Amino acid sequence: MAARSLSPLSSSAGRLFDAAAHIIGVAPERMEYEGQTGMELEALAAPAVAGARAYGVPVRGAVLHWDGPWRGLLDDLLDGADAASLAARFHATLIAAIAERAIALCASERLEAVALTGGVFQNRLLLEGVHDRLASAGLPVMIHTLVPANDGGIALGQAAVAAALTRKPTVSVMD
Repeated sequence: MAARSLSPLSSSAGRLFDAAAHIIGVAPERMEYEGQTGMELEALAAPAVAGARAYGVPVRGAVLHWDGPWRGLLDDLLDGADAASLAARFHATLIAAIAERAIALCASERLEAVALTGGVFQNRLLLEGVHDRLASAGLPVMIHTLVPANDGGIALGQAAVAAALTRKPTVSVMD
């Protein structure tokens, strides 16, 4: 489908989790809640992610290409790897890809810090793994503490922008 341009592009990490869960064989037939595959893969990966090797994710232009990791997961599956090991390698791959890309972008664009946000960073393994790699590279890392990283934080930001745009200027009567 992708070769014939019939597959829509997506920037959502959630779709990566959905695909990985299907390859690994742990995706439910019917999703019961948003982020279900991500949460299930996180729980599977937790015991083994620290020692897991990442598959390489090539960057062409500004796009991460996942054909290599998908082949790697399928090869490991055919070689008899268990679901927990596959989930751990998937997490290690995503951690490495995000951290390496952020480090490269900071260097090329002369950025001094990284903000980790979005629903994917509700995944503790990803948040801690990416945070640790960025901090080891000397980059300050900003994470959510008072506002959720997911759609709730986006909605709050949208409300703040709307309030700022609709605020009427005030006139002081005190000179």
